[in-house]
Amino acid sequence: MIRLWDGFLSILAALLTGAIVGLPLWAAFKSVQAQAVPVWFWAPMLLLGVIGLLMTGAFLRKAMRGVHPARERRR
Repeated sequence: MIRLWDGFLSILAALLTGAIVGLPLWAAFKSVQAQAVPVWFWAPMLLLGVIGLLMTGAFLRKAMRGVHPARERRR
């Protein structure tokens, strides 16, 4: 039962991470499209996207294994 709960918490952490990274990334993308920011802004956007994908993927892997988001191994 504890692994199910820990997996659920890891899924919530993945969703929250996706929202925290995805919404500013989308706003920055729209700003570049509207030419409100310079073209060099693509580089930080790319880095933010990569970091967000890595973090979300790590939380999803933890969810599949039933590991709490703040731990490295199962309880």
